[in-house]
Amino acid sequence: MFFGDNDSILGVSCGHGRIALSLIKGGKLKKSLWRDVDESILERSEIKSKRLFAEFLKDLMKENGISCRNVAFGIPDTDVFTRTVTMPAMSDDQIRLNIPFEFRDFIYGELKEFIFDYAYLPEFNTEEPAGRKEITLFAAAMPRTQLHDLEEMFKTVGLRLVKAMPKICAFEAILRLLPSEEEVRKERCIIDIGQGHTRLMIYKNGRYKLVHMIEMGERNIIRAVADEMNVDMHIARTYVETNYDNCNELPAAINVYKDISLEILKGLNFYEVSDMSARLADVTLYGGGAQVQSLVDLLKQRISMNVVTMSEMLPAWNSDGDLNITAGSLGLALG
Repeated sequence: MFFGDNDSILGVSCGHGRIALSLIKGGKLKKSLWRDVDESILERSEIKSKRLFAEFLKDLMKENGISCRNVAFGIPDTDVFTRTVTMPAMSDDQIRLNIPFEFRDFIYGELKEFIFDYAYLPEFNTEEPAGRKEITLFAAAMPRTQLHDLEEMFKTVGLRLVKAMPKICAFEAILRLLPSEEEVRKERCIIDIGQGHTRLMIYKNGRYKLVHMIEMGERNIIRAVADEMNVDMHIARTYVETNYDNCNELPAAINVYKDISLEILKGLNFYEVSDMSARLADVTLYGGGAQVQSLVDLLKQRISMNVVTMSEMLPAWNSDGDLNITAGSLGLALG
């Protein structure tokens, strides 16, 4: 790891109206937790008020006895541009000069207003550096002002932003926790079932490949339970999270599970048909939807692949029982 054995780092991930934290010390997971956040502070992955978010995070750390100086944050997809680029072999100094021009057709504004970074992709760069004619990189760009604002926000909490990476990269770090290289390199779909939408993220050779969005998620389940039990959405959300009075088995909820499963199957089938090289056989369920056992059971029945939840895939890292929601923050801390 980048940090010494005595150093700690806090992974912070925001998504689906939730904040997830994972504290790593000496390469080991010490604590993980998640909380719902009011929409006035956080909407989906967007921090609406950095001041209120910082106060919320500070209180959350104090409440749970988290003492840490370094933080790793997951940049939302909407705030960062990512590309896999291949270019002639060159030195690191030359790469840094040339990487910005790989984004000129994708970003608005002056290139100098953005910060750029990159990482080598080992599976493509197999030859010794001296013998390479081309190099393949994973490159990212984000506005300098946004990065500066994040640094200032965490500073008010007493944290130092030492890593900021696209959230999709966090799951690459999670896959590296699997017990064998064969497992890491398998073509896998991580299905993130969140509040308002579901993401089907394809990873191959341990690297992010593409994403497919479905405009359905937990909120559809909560609305069905709210209507059936004649309660408001906030109460219904608590009911679903705790399966109060076995509400997750209500016929209305089961109908929503069927609708979600149908859209997921359409997405998986479309990917396999559109990519003749696809060898997809493994699916990992993640997000709040992966905490709804009735939905998990239905997806395992309907998807003709090896389907597990994130908690089931990595039980050794699920000591707090929340890995289905906190894996993103864990991957950020380890990435």
